[in-house]
Amino acid sequence: MTVSESSWVLNAGGGTLLAGSLLFLLYLGISLYHLKQLGFARYRLLTEGIKFLGAVVLLLTLFQPEIHRRSLRNEAARIAVIRDVTDSMQTRDVSSGNDSISRSEWVEGLMQSEAWQALGEAVEIQMVEMGHADKPVFKETNFQSALAAARNLDQLAAVLVLSDGGHNAVESPLPEGLRLSEEEIPAYSIEVGERNRLPDLVLEDVRFPSYSIMNEGLVLPFRVRNTLPDTVPAQLRLLANGLEVASLTLPVRSGAAGEGSLRWVPRSEGPVSLRVVVDPHPLEVFFDNNEREAEVDIRRTTIRVLLIDSVPRWEYRFLRNALHRDPGVEVDSLLFHPDIGVQSGPGFLSGFPEARDEWSNYDVVFLGDVGQGEGELKPEDVRNLELLVREQGSGLVFLPGPRGGQLRLMDTPLGALMPVEYDIGAPAGMNSELEMRMELTREGREHLLTQLHGSPNRNLTIWRNLPGFHWYAGVTRARVGSEVLATHNSRRNESGRIPLLATRNAGTGHVLFLGTDAAWRWRRGVEDLYHYRFWGQVVRWMAHKRHMFGDEGARLFTQPERPQVGQDVTLTVSLRGEMGLSEETPFRLRIRYEAGDVVSPSVTGLEGGGTYQSRWIPQAPGAYEVELLDVEGGSEPWFRAEVMVEGEIPEKIGEPAQPGYLREMAQVTGGQAVRMEEAEALLERLRRLPREQQVLTVERVWQHPLWVASLFVFFALYWILRKRQGWI
Repeated sequence: MTVSESSWVLNAGGGTLLAGSLLFLLYLGISLYHLKQLGFARYRLLTEGIKFLGAVVLLLTLFQPEIHRRSLRNEAARIAVIRDVTDSMQTRDVSSGNDSISRSEWVEGLMQSEAWQALGEAVEIQMVEMGHADKPVFKETNFQSALAAARNLDQLAAVLVLSDGGHNAVESPLPEGLRLSEEEIPAYSIEVGERNRLPDLVLEDVRFPSYSIMNEGLVLPFRVRNTLPDTVPAQLRLLANGLEVASLTLPVRSGAAGEGSLRWVPRSEGPVSLRVVVDPHPLEVFFDNNEREAEVDIRRTTIRVLLIDSVPRWEYRFLRNALHRDPGVEVDSLLFHPDIGVQSGPGFLSGFPEARDEWSNYDVVFLGDVGQGEGELKPEDVRNLELLVREQGSGLVFLPGPRGGQLRLMDTPLGALMPVEYDIGAPAGMNSELEMRMELTREGREHLLTQLHGSPNRNLTIWRNLPGFHWYAGVTRARVGSEVLATHNSRRNESGRIPLLATRNAGTGHVLFLGTDAAWRWRRGVEDLYHYRFWGQVVRWMAHKRHMFGDEGARLFTQPERPQVGQDVTLTVSLRGEMGLSEETPFRLRIRYEAGDVVSPSVTGLEGGGTYQSRWIPQAPGAYEVELLDVEGGSEPWFRAEVMVEGEIPEKIGEPAQPGYLREMAQVTGGQAVRMEEAEALLERLRRLPREQQVLTVERVWQHPLWVASLFVFFALYWILRKRQGWI
């Protein structure tokens, strides 16, 4: 191979060239002016000359000089073949007779064909595999790194990509395509796979809880997508340890997703393997996306509830009765009767608990028509309730009444926790002789609290037919950050419809607002069915965080409950007994990933004592062990809990082929992108690449080690000479 042509090229853009030249001329003028002022002294001329050489090298570095050498080669052409071996290539959407094979199998067949053998005899093939070695957890498809690996091969005549085109890495492959174009290396590609989804039923998501309670309803919301040509009734089944325990039929429109929930009551405690399955449809092509599985811990747990109100209205009486009849709930009541004082008797408290160990035991607090002062809650009670929610993950339910007691909480620490803003001009709320009704919002139709039936359509019908109400609280609007689940079906103001059921997060806990006092009327015609189910779901949803992990000495919960990779996760530890009274943090926190990596984030004590928080950002999906260890030393933890981190893996099996990047690379480099049907014609074209070719070799002078070293030498020498004369 002989060099036929050699040239210098500046790779910088026009704007960079202009700006660099102007700055250099400005520097040159200032330097000459100073030399003239000093009479062109010989030592000054020496130092300024060295600085001038350094400035020239710096300027040329900014311009990115390159040497382009064109050579004639008279030998077999060299082709880099990039073979996609990522997971998406396992998609079975390539027709082969009466069967379907995977994209990877089709590529394997192509490489065994006579056309490929003929290509191998005519040209030199260099294989480059594009897999998941760089990021085995997230399984990205990275064309940028694959093209860079191919471009580093010497004397390439072309690049051939065998792929479905599913690039999903952050880095764009376009810069590497432009470099191939500069070096006059065309990129060819064979697109493997179908561009449209094949007929399929996909179980896209199932929201498994981290734990559930024995003898209580376990609700599993799910989402199914239908890419079949017609609407089909999707048959879903829930299996516990391999035995079917629940089922549901959900009609799903073609090209759409359907949502619903499966409900099951576990009767024994311990870990259980739950599997949600969509029964295969005869026209389906893929069956490996028809199920989801997770292990859920079933526990025998008692939820501690505190019910606070003033007058014993119907809402209070039926709610207290429902909670007392719930075998998984233990209820204490505090009734501030305005006429006879604090109610006494079995199950009633004489006042709000004062000791931290007492009030911190409650998982959910219902706050009725009461406020601060006037013989009801004291300021310290209100403050302790706020700490219970914000720092210890408990739930707080606002149940306002016609006395307007909760308006006396607006200027207290609890005021900031309210999901809505009260109308101070209507403390007694709004009445109507006509029956009014609630209407679920879009968010409310999907929320766990409002699931009175597993079928979305049936659930919506139930809510529309529930008995209505004749009074509702005077509120103006929902606060920013609140999620409105239901509104008044007809009353509205300048902010929109009146919110009647809303929730929001407050610190580590949940807050719920119900703006009517007529949920007890839902019993009409069906007895306790919907009334008990709703309040049972409320107390379990609000107490869920408190019982995620824990034993007699410690309780740990995370926010969010099932973290995603890259999310800022808050870990809250609540200690009981003597350890909770310690002034210093009485433990060390250690987080251990299943691959063996260990992190030890810092821990901060919260106001109120006994509660500690730490922040942590997981970098990979999987199971993490959260451990508490003694401060004084020791490697064995005295408390351990497992946190599951979820991550959206970019690489997916069953997605359509995506030819966009393949076409773009071909267009930029002057190559060609073809479908599978044209593969042999493309191989024949590559086989006929001429033996005598012009090869462009690019040498980036500005990146050469000697060039960089000269830059440091000139400015170091300039600094030494000035130092020697005492000018520095």
